Amino acid sequence: MDMVFEKTRELGEALQQSDAYKRMKAAEEKAMQNMEAAEMMASYLEKRNEIQEMMEVENPDPGAMKRLSDEMDSIQERLQMVDDIAELTAARSEFNALIGQVNQVLQFIVTGRMDDGSACSGSCESCKGCH
Repeated sequence: MDMVFEKTRELGEALQQSDAYKRMKAAEEKAMQNMEAAEMMASYLEKRNEIQEMMEVENPDPGAMKRLSDEMDSIQERLQMVDDIAELTAARSEFNALIGQVNQVLQFIVTGRMDDGSACSGSCESCKGCH
């Protein structure tokens, strides 16, 4: 089991060296320094917390929850118009895609199956390919 964790740590380190990860980290740092984005994000989180608190009571006010939800949607739309946030969103998406590809490769190696449900018979004659 130690070897599994050692290889997992190596994979994590390799992911941290990827261009996708480096781009995401740089975008996160830049976005955190953008005061406009920070204020909008604080407002968004405040509204999310209000909704969570409302959901803890027995009969939450549906109108108030709808209003807060609409306000959150509005903030999220405005956030996506901030260049630093749009870049961060794109960078996170790219990194998540990389993680998805890694997971698909691991799944194939362990199970011989791809996400489309095909199984590896060991013969490449009828194979759609490993990519």
